[in-house]
Amino acid sequence: MASRGDVVWAPDPFKQGDGNPRPWLVVSAERLPYRNEESIAVAFTTQSHHRDSFSVPSKAWVRGEPNAQSHVLPWSVATLKDDIHVAGVQGTVTDEFTKRVASALIAYLDPSPESDD
Repeated sequence: MASRGDVVWAPDPFKQGDGNPRPWLVVSAERLPYRNEESIAVAFTTQSHHRDSFSVPSKAWVRGEPNAQSHVLPWSVATLKDDIHVAGVQGTVTDEFTKRVASALIAYLDPSPESDD
């Protein structure tokens, strides 16, 4: 079962063909229905050209840091079924970093006007 903060390997919806997993950061919390069966995750990438992506600093990795700089795309969301989609766990990032990414995702979903603060 994938847990909040895990970086898992699962299908890449942006590519066709078999054997195309990509890393995803699990951001779902305990309140998710069916949390023992599925999770909400956001895409990882090594591409830095995405405006507003979050670079994953070395200090954010608890375990499993890759050799290349990674970035998280908080707007690229998937529901992963653990027994069907998740092919393995690459590592884990800190609760603080996961919370920052989840907060950005929630902000994208909030229909209220942006604050000028």
